[in-house]
Amino acid sequence: MKEKDNHKYILLLIVAVTILAALSVFYYSGRENAEGNNELLVRIVLLPKGVNDSNVFWADVVEGAQMAAQERNVELTVLAPAFETEIDVQNRMIEEAIEMRPDAIVLAPCDYTKTVPYAKKVEEAGIKLVILDSVMEEEAGCCMVSTDNLKAGYRMGSYMKPYLNEESVIGIVEHIRGVSTAVEREQGLRNALGEYGSKIVDIRYGESSYDKSYEQTKAMLTENPDINVIFGLNEDSSAGAARAVRDMGLGGQIKMVGFDSSLEEIQFLESGVFDAIVVQRPVNMGYLGISVAYQAARSQEVPAEVESGSVLITKDTIYTEENQKLLFPFRESDAE
Repeated sequence: MKEKDNHKYILLLIVAVTILAALSVFYYSGRENAEGNNELLVRIVLLPKGVNDSNVFWADVVEGAQMAAQERNVELTVLAPAFETEIDVQNRMIEEAIEMRPDAIVLAPCDYTKTVPYAKKVEEAGIKLVILDSVMEEEAGCCMVSTDNLKAGYRMGSYMKPYLNEESVIGIVEHIRGVSTAVEREQGLRNALGEYGSKIVDIRYGESSYDKSYEQTKAMLTENPDINVIFGLNEDSSAGAARAVRDMGLGGQIKMVGFDSSLEEIQFLESGVFDAIVVQRPVNMGYLGISVAYQAARSQEVPAEVESGSVLITKDTIYTEENQKLLFPFRESDAE
């Protein structure tokens, strides 16, 4: 009887070991990518500044991130407030992302100062951190992926400078006071304008809102009717300012350079409200952000900074093949 019991015990032990081995093989094979190169699944959380129906820039960033995730063995989660001004909402989402224990977090900080302690929490949790788009008061993360905003602002000023003279009066519509992208673009713009920087008579902030940018531009032009040059420093401020100029019947009378490339901005460029727009490469930014985070999560060396690029487009250059691809990047959703 004891011998039979021993046989049963040994048989059960063999079956248990076999099942455990099979489950182990299944688990690890499930984490291999489609090419069978034994690369483990990397879990990444992307936290853009804001995703809503009216903001094309961040939608394109997410699109690029999804492309990178599909090319690699990445499980991508996107957490985002609706608007860039919702700093507290994003900070809560950073804490939520930490609780998910991903391998890496890609963060576009909403605030220069208030986001800092939450970014530090990511690093304290042992999660790889990549910063996207905007710097903060204190350095954080293993890599910064962004437009060179000084260079982008310089492009705006360099384009406009030949058209300026002693009668030029300049207004600027920015997105959020103090955010690094606005500060750096304005500085680059001033660097390019040189002595004409003294011609800047008013700066308004649209708080990343089309409607507020529109109202602020109308107020600026009412209070400073001599303004004949306007720079918009992001998508919302540029489109809002262009709407105001058009609705006030000043299209073509005020020289304008915008920033980013929503469909409305492209239409303003075609119709002559904008003389030029500086276009970032948001798809590149999202793609590179996830690519760098993937490398960092797999303990590979990554650069401290990666530039995603920008280009200035005029009415004369809008229809070149290269610029058409930049202005109208293919989206998977378009093929559905």
